[in-house]
Parts: sequence; structure tokens; C-alpha cells
Amino acid sequence: MFKEVMRILKVRMPRKKLHNRLEELESSRQDQYGSFEENMQKIASSWSLLLDKHLIAPIEGWQVPLLYAQAKLIRATHKFKEDSYDDALAYIVQAHDMHKEKSEEIDTDELLGMEAKPRTKW
Repeated sequence: MFKEVMRILKVRMPRKKLHNRLEELESSRQDQYGSFEENMQKIASSWSLLLDKHLIAPIEGWQVPLLYAQAKLIRATHKFKEDSYDDALAYIVQAHDMHKEKSEEIDTDELLGMEAKPRTKW
């Protein structure tokens, strides 16, 4: 899905403009709210506690931005608003990066036979 979104965006928006737009969003959110990844982990933990009896496994941090992106896309079906799409895209990109890092962490742990320290991006 990520590749498909990026393919569509390449047709609609030059890569440099898209990259700059995402960087601006990330930077402004970082200044206002702190570490994106830390916040997603905290939200995942609190949702997991709240939904404990309804979950098979706890919610992971990288899943939170996917849920937020879904909410933005649902909102966009009501009325066009540019920032709904900007936010959804930013959430998808962040989820992609977090999930990829998590996957690489697991692979590294298996190779080393030990648990690695969690990495932070910001």
C-alpha cells in the first residue's frame, strides 16, 4: 500500500515538493508535541490497557499512526480539506518508518541472540 500511495503521489506532486511538505509537517509536529515515536508508543500502551479484554495482543506503536491515517481518510470522505490528506500521508509515512525499524530490530535481535535497545528517530 505504501508503494502505491507513493506512486500516486509521484504523479501528482514532484518528489522534492512532497519531501519538503512532509519534513515541514514532521518538524512542526515535533516542536508542538514532542517525539512522534514516543507519543505513539504511549498511546499504544494506553489503548492496550483500555481494550485489554478485547485484544489478542497489545497494540504496537507503529499501528497507532495507521489508525490515525484511517480516521483522516474517513474524515476526507465528508468534505475536501487539504490538511486531512497531508495528515493521512504523514501518518502513513511515519507508520512505515516505525514498522520497518521494528522489523529490522527483530531481525537484528535474532541474529545477535539478544534484545537490542529501542531506537528513537528524533
